[in-house]
Amino acid sequence: MKTYIGLTLLLLVTSFSAIAQSIVTASNYATNPPDFIHLSYEEANAAVKSEDDSINAMKAIKISPEYITNLIYQLQYGHLNNDNKTLAIYFLGTLRPTDADSIEFLIEDIDFRASRTDPLLAPLRWGQFPAQDALRKIGLPTVDPILNHLPKEDNELRRQLMCNVLKQVLRHE
Repeated sequence: MKTYIGLTLLLLVTSFSAIAQSIVTASNYATNPPDFIHLSYEEANAAVKSEDDSINAMKAIKISPEYITNLIYQLQYGHLNNDNKTLAIYFLGTLRPTDADSIEFLIEDIDFRASRTDPLLAPLRWGQFPAQDALRKIGLPTVDPILNHLPKEDNELRRQLMCNVLKQVLRHE
């Protein structure tokens, strides 16, 4: 009988500990962004809206560094269709990352053209060049990396887009 009670108590404590650890991890840090690779545009759009609402409404949810890393990985290696790539870039901008990988990715993709603008909102969530819009949202942390890219950039459109970001960011500072 003592063995049965001891085992039951051990099982309850272990289960409670695992549940508590899961709740703390799940409620404090988000590590995985929406799966833009496997979602349809409609599903990805709904996921982004849901993530935006959760992050903006409940500041209790914190984004872990892995969240941004996972999102950048999808953008770089996920072979996303144009619409889902647009959503992922828009979403990256709303997260306002300050890490070099995110900013460098957006600068490298600054001339990526969205096949559609956001039909749901006015003002639009993104324009023709969503990476440009994302860099504007991030703000000051983008200035030095853009200034490092400009002297080496030969493409006129890319130079113009980078200068537009600088003008907008520095105007608001």
